[in-house]
Amino acid sequence: MHGFLSIDWAGLALAGGVAAVAVVLYIIARRWWLAAPLAVLSLAMAIGSAIHLYRVAEMERDFPAPGTFVEIDGQKLHVLAEGPEGKGPTIVLFGGGHAPGTSMRFIHDALKQEYRSVLIDRPGMGWSGPAKFPLSTATEARQMWAVLDQIEAKGPVMLAGHSFGGLLAANMARLRPERIHALVTMDATPPDVILYGPRLDELSAIASDPWWNGFLRLFALDYQAIKGEPELPPAYAELERKIAQTMGEADAVQKAYSTRPRAQMAAYSIFRELTPQGMAAVGYETGFFEGELGDVPLYLFAPQNSVGINDVSTVRDAEEREAMRLQKFYAVARERYLDYSNNSVRIIAPENSGHNFLYEHPDFTISVLRQIAAGTYVPVPDDSAEKQTTKATPQ
Repeated sequence: MHGFLSIDWAGLALAGGVAAVAVVLYIIARRWWLAAPLAVLSLAMAIGSAIHLYRVAEMERDFPAPGTFVEIDGQKLHVLAEGPEGKGPTIVLFGGGHAPGTSMRFIHDALKQEYRSVLIDRPGMGWSGPAKFPLSTATEARQMWAVLDQIEAKGPVMLAGHSFGGLLAANMARLRPERIHALVTMDATPPDVILYGPRLDELSAIASDPWWNGFLRLFALDYQAIKGEPELPPAYAELERKIAQTMGEADAVQKAYSTRPRAQMAAYSIFRELTPQGMAAVGYETGFFEGELGDVPLYLFAPQNSVGINDVSTVRDAEEREAMRLQKFYAVARERYLDYSNNSVRIIAPENSGHNFLYEHPDFTISVLRQIAAGTYVPVPDDSAEKQTTKATPQ
């Protein structure tokens, strides 16, 4: 069903199905007033679907695919590979959530001047075709390697992923540790937060809203507008402004393509991993145990504290003692990535930055990634930490 709903013309097919039911009902009952409501609904669905198809055509005309396409497991995946080959590692970037490559385009454009940089639209996202369901991080990790094989990415690979994309990058590193120049997890999603953390309204919405978003978009309807969204806290509104500013034109592209039903259905499928039940179901194939990555160079790049966590509903609504416990839990959970490799380094993002520090401080982030790619990054030991920790001075 999700595969069918990922097709842009599925709305027309559904409208036709409702019209057929109306005709059958009229033939059987010979009562026009019984069939009329279904006939009107069918007409409204057909009109909405036609508007949606027009918008898709307009979007594809305004924002054509910049890269090439490869076929993996029956899926057409879009990949943008630019920059010189053979001058260092191939850098592969993944954004947060189930985002397309455009979410990391600003980093890609900076690094491609010196390195081969690759952006891959995950199944259903960006310019990629509809996904095959169900989706999982572990399956996508294998598929991302298949994409790199098809474009003949040679030499060592540097994987850098933010948030949920960091979990994907880590899963890729586990599959082919011998190919890894470095693994950079930028405040990556810790499985422990999903399995053992408190229920978060924000994660619940992420795991449920995409289905309705995708279904109603088939008929040119905006689920978020229908549902009614509460006013964003000032910190979130300011963050959205910074993200848009950092991404530039790519922000408009990503927002346009994210409304496509195929993107929302793909997000709905894989975001089930963001529930305790979903993560428990895939825990062994997606999670990690201590030292599992061996000596893979792993860089945990994240804020030192939980700036912005007070705007999360569970923390905001908790009593002071519980709020402090939650903040400590999140701070400790994010550090778990350091345990996955015997060769890990902690990098502290700029002061007063939050989970999306790469958009708040793009120049700093790009500088650190460039140093890691060049092999010139030198950590500064911190006696207060068991692992190496540094605040890194951009070069």
